[in-house]
Amino acid sequence: MDALDQIVSRSLKAFLDYINRQKWFGRENEAVSLYAFGFLQHERGKDSPLTNPAQIAIEVGAADTPKGPKSQVRKDLVIWRTPGVNRWYPRQPRCEPLAIMEWKVRRPGMRGGFEVDRDVDWLSRHCAKKSETVGYSVLLDLTGENASLRCTRVDATGATVIEI
Repeated sequence: MDALDQIVSRSLKAFLDYINRQKWFGRENEAVSLYAFGFLQHERGKDSPLTNPAQIAIEVGAADTPKGPKSQVRKDLVIWRTPGVNRWYPRQPRCEPLAIMEWKVRRPGMRGGFEVDRDVDWLSRHCAKKSETVGYSVLLDLTGENASLRCTRVDATGATVIEI
């Protein structure tokens, strides 16, 4: 996972630099899209865990819900091990994500209630059961003079903040 952590760290740093240079502004969906297509996909390489842009998916099913195997929890950004796979394809065995990223964007004038801790809790519970998956909780704060970004990495052993 060290290689994936480096990819996430580099791409988030480049993303934040861009946000601050351009004075970019937007909501969560726009931020996730810009990050995925403008920064994350450019980190792919032959000897990397990210080799193909078709490994990146936005707002897709990433885990079963308590309702049953046909009901899926959707997550902001998912990185798959293999291009083109998802929770439904191939049918057997059901694929587990390499990584799940949950995002929050704080903008001026927004009320509180950013459930970053809830994201970290969900990722912690999920990664404890699915040790092959790593999670990242990302908070992009656009309320200051310069934007800031906080990323918490979660795996089966716990959570740590990644310096960006």
